[in-house]
Amino acid sequence: MMIIIIKRFRGILGALALATVAAAGCVGAEQEAAPGATAAPEGETRQAIVSQGIKDKVIAGYQGWFTAYGDGSPVERWSHWSRGTYQSNAGAPAPGYQSFELYPDVSEYSAASLFQTGYAPLGNGSPAKLFSSYPTEVVNKHFAWMQQYGIDGAALQRFAGELRDSVFKAHRDSIATKMKNAAEATGRLFYLMYDITGMDEATFVQNVQNDWTSTIVGQLRLTSSSRYAVQDGRPVVSIWGLGFTHNPGTPSQAAALIDWFHAQGVYVIGGVPTNWRTSTGDSKPGFEATYAKFDMISPWTVGRYKTDGEVDNHRNTYLVPDRDYCNGRGIAYQPVFFPGFAWSNWNGGPRNDFPRRQGNLFWRQAVNIREAGIPAAYIAMFDEYDEGTAIAKAAEDSSMAPTNQYFLTLSSDGAYVSSDFYLRLAGKATRMIERLDPVSAQVPIPLTAGPVFFRSGAEETDAALSWNNTTEAMQGVTGAEFGAVSGEPVHAASRSFRLAGRDTQTTASHAYFKAFDVNIPVQSSTQLSFWTYPQNSLGQHITVDLIMTDGSTLRDSGATDLNGVSMHPGAPRGTVNAWTQTRSRIGQWLAGKTIDRVLIAYDYGPLTGDFRGYVDDITIANP
Repeated sequence: MMIIIIKRFRGILGALALATVAAAGCVGAEQEAAPGATAAPEGETRQAIVSQGIKDKVIAGYQGWFTAYGDGSPVERWSHWSRGTYQSNAGAPAPGYQSFELYPDVSEYSAASLFQTGYAPLGNGSPAKLFSSYPTEVVNKHFAWMQQYGIDGAALQRFAGELRDSVFKAHRDSIATKMKNAAEATGRLFYLMYDITGMDEATFVQNVQNDWTSTIVGQLRLTSSSRYAVQDGRPVVSIWGLGFTHNPGTPSQAAALIDWFHAQGVYVIGGVPTNWRTSTGDSKPGFEATYAKFDMISPWTVGRYKTDGEVDNHRNTYLVPDRDYCNGRGIAYQPVFFPGFAWSNWNGGPRNDFPRRQGNLFWRQAVNIREAGIPAAYIAMFDEYDEGTAIAKAAEDSSMAPTNQYFLTLSSDGAYVSSDFYLRLAGKATRMIERLDPVSAQVPIPLTAGPVFFRSGAEETDAALSWNNTTEAMQGVTGAEFGAVSGEPVHAASRSFRLAGRDTQTTASHAYFKAFDVNIPVQSSTQLSFWTYPQNSLGQHITVDLIMTDGSTLRDSGATDLNGVSMHPGAPRGTVNAWTQTRSRIGQWLAGKTIDRVLIAYDYGPLTGDFRGYVDDITIANP
């Protein structure tokens, strides 16, 4: 049975409210690099400026709503990371006190844009800090990413329920101006999206009209920007939430708002319920004629499916019939697709509720959109860390998240995934949907483009073992067991890998266990590092080994660590009952080969007896 999740209440009112802003899109070979822009990774280029039309673009939703006490914003408190207290650091994010699921990658933000939380340090030892969306540098960086990775533009979210609060309105207005400037600097396309969730039914139409006229067009002059979306000669606006069962508005009120925007010469997109076409389920009845007034229809899909089968069922039941309905009535169609979803830290429910499946959920939706011949789409969302739908850079694994609080990471699905993977994948999806690239049934990019190609510390949110207690080779050993454990010696966080058994012969005794299935090309600069903790003298012969695609191994390559000790397990490593790090420049011996499997191994001939030891924090990278 397909799980249906109604989009959460976004327009949190009063002191608890705060959300904000923004947008981004496509751009730039002819533009100067945006402030905060970084060099494009290998295989990626900065996009040229795109036209202002919206019918053939892939747009990402942009919130811009995270604040922290001390960030200089009108809000003067923590919001969205947690619910803070006005003009105070009280309520700063801390264990058990957070309202977001996916921890961001904060490594590229300046110190001035980061704010200390109440969490323990990250797994890599760095202080646990979070960015605020308010600093200009942060907005610039987000738009620089959009430009770098080839995302056409963004819808600036404006939560109409907050417009009556002068503090939050001032914050949103400021973010909107910064977003406009960043879009112009990077050549991104943007437009405004009103979310009517939480508004008063009696006044929401008038409030939206007044805000558009006096603030958006008048004060902020957003529609005068060279990067504001214009379709058929009309500036674009999106209205999200009309017709949802939990939102305000009758059919006549909704129709009046759409008609008013049309009278202003505006092109109107409708962010509508999944069942908009039949006015059933998540849609109020009687809205069929109202939905038909929109120039473009964009049905909400977040939380509607998890598996490939459910994605394909949605295609057959909604995507294609919706497309045909719109085509028959001259309405443009903008399907919504998302990378994953969870909100256990904020609203309960299972951890990693709608798994990203290493990009496969996101990509399957994109393939269906392309194969349906639909040239436009909306990505939910760019920076939505609250519900775990963000495509912006996020923590890769436990090394980039606090050690004393659960957070979703990009490696939570079992394989190591780099922080920019979903930006890279969104760029590829954009090209495919816009028919610039051919259809690829499989995710067309590697999970990481480096410099880190593999990392795992056995934690719940790290790359998981590819095999369960499975040997590659074993001789002269009995009772051998290998796996991830908790409550035993760990180098960091709460888990490690344990290998134990009994050596029963004095010649050629070994136990090699399969750990990780990888595909890592070795360059001359490639390094391997890991930590070991032997619990007895034979445990000093427990280590990491690698098998190449050609069948050769690290242990027999002649490689040594930085201290000149052989990487063969026969060479004792570390001190009993202490953690010791091993680092080896394996590229000196293995360059040009490809790592196929990572093994955890015991190998020692001269003695017999029990062996027991732990391995933690394995990394393969090109520094």
